[in-house]
Amino acid sequence: MEKTSKEVSNRGLAIRLKYAFERKVEREAEHGRKYTKSLLALKMNESRQVIQQWFRSGSMDKFKALRLSEELGVTIDWLLTGRYDIDTITITTPRVKALVALFQQLEPEDQEHIYQEMLELERRKREKIDALFNLK
Repeated sequence: MEKTSKEVSNRGLAIRLKYAFERKVEREAEHGRKYTKSLLALKMNESRQVIQQWFRSGSMDKFKALRLSEELGVTIDWLLTGRYDIDTITITTPRVKALVALFQQLEPEDQEHIYQEMLELERRKREKIDALFNLK
């Protein structure tokens, strides 16, 4: 099969995809959630077979690669090339930039405290959502 100009393909991409997926699985498990290739396929609106092909060959449409990087929480630069930090984020709003700048100025123990508080808020929010779904 000949690649179109909209497709990217390489073994390195397949390796990075596997690594990014494993990291996503671990992050979700930390919050008591399960993340599978079937769930990834659902979120990407693709069949599980297509997802498996991506993992084997690293061949996919560029726009799918962008969406995939967003879903797995890695940068598109890292997914496609391996360059730059896997955890580099793009900050798009002035408010988020200001929050990150303030956070970075804090002492490490204060950063950890805020991080734990945010995790607790997220946990409580999920409990409320779960409770609402259990009412049905």
